[in-house]
Amino acid sequence: MKVLMVAGTMHVGGIESQLMHLMRNADKEQFQIDFTSNMADAFHRKEIEALGGKFIVLSNECREHPIKYCRELYRIMKDGKYDIVHAHELFHCGITLFVAKLAGVPCRFSHAHNWREGDDESGKYSLTRRMYQSAMRMLIRRYSTVQVACSTWAGKFLYGDKIIRKNSYHLVFNSVDTKKYLDNYGKEEIGEFVEKDGWKNVINVARVSRVKNQTFLVDIAKELKKRNRKIRILCVGDGDDEKMKQEISDNIKKYELEEYISFLGVRNDVDVLMRKSSAFVLPSKYEGMPLVMIEAQATGLPCVSADTYSREVDFEIGKVMWLRLSDSVEEWTDAIEQSVDSLKASKEEIIRVVESKGFDSKSFSKKICELYKADYSEKKSKEVR
Repeated sequence: MKVLMVAGTMHVGGIESQLMHLMRNADKEQFQIDFTSNMADAFHRKEIEALGGKFIVLSNECREHPIKYCRELYRIMKDGKYDIVHAHELFHCGITLFVAKLAGVPCRFSHAHNWREGDDESGKYSLTRRMYQSAMRMLIRRYSTVQVACSTWAGKFLYGDKIIRKNSYHLVFNSVDTKKYLDNYGKEEIGEFVEKDGWKNVINVARVSRVKNQTFLVDIAKELKKRNRKIRILCVGDGDDEKMKQEISDNIKKYELEEYISFLGVRNDVDVLMRKSSAFVLPSKYEGMPLVMIEAQATGLPCVSADTYSREVDFEIGKVMWLRLSDSVEEWTDAIEQSVDSLKASKEEIIRVVESKGFDSKSFSKKICELYKADYSEKKSKEVR
């Protein structure tokens, strides 16, 4: 079966990480998985190609012109003779699936990864945006053969209540490579950022953006300094909001917070940094089903998180503190202080939850591949009739 993933850049992010789990674990004899991208030097390109997938870079022209985009996507799908197109770009999935239908692709998957879009935490959209969402939702309903969501909230947001009651809808939780975390559970790390001289680390892993709300972490760092608490926030990730990054940098210098918060950029040793930390914090304005929350809990870390996404991600072993974004900086700082002083979850508890909830990447890949095979078989049987 030939599968085409349409998922934006395939650079660095939660959706991209999730799709790489699928790429690594899918049976290469059964599935040929290719990707489109609008970034030639995307972070995951080399690994995709090393695993046998094609990395198809869209032209600069089509990025700015919807008609040219549709024509180019149509040509890719038609020439590639794909059996399955799997779209991951929220409401934009509607256009992708419409083009896939025109190109004769029999199996057309839509995947909901978020329950909100844009930087406005209120969730209020302009009339033009609401019209766009309505039109795209109609296209998704009409031209998708299978609808997948990473959480109940994400499914309701993209598809509406009617779709999530249909047999074609499937709730498939996000996952991580839990083996990497469980095999090294409790390992004592060495090197930079090791907790010493009374300092404790709290880690945040997210794209630097208004949605991920790292400016709030700077406020927390100010409060930690005010309290003279030796707690350092490690922020892993990067983003393209240069104005925001400059604001953060200026405030760190202005309030002399260098000891209390560090921005580390993109890292490939997130699991190591988590083992060097005592807690995890996530003040995002919204999320779909954050992989980093699963990774943090798989490490055993106590977590402090905004209540801005589905609690289906919670391991439910008493290690997550949910706060409102409207809660004060002092209340968030109290929670972080409490978390760094808490015991980590036991390995036995983590294994039990991972197995029961299907949070492992192999479980995720198996479920998606089974959906591929089921939809493909159904379409083939209809052709025979």
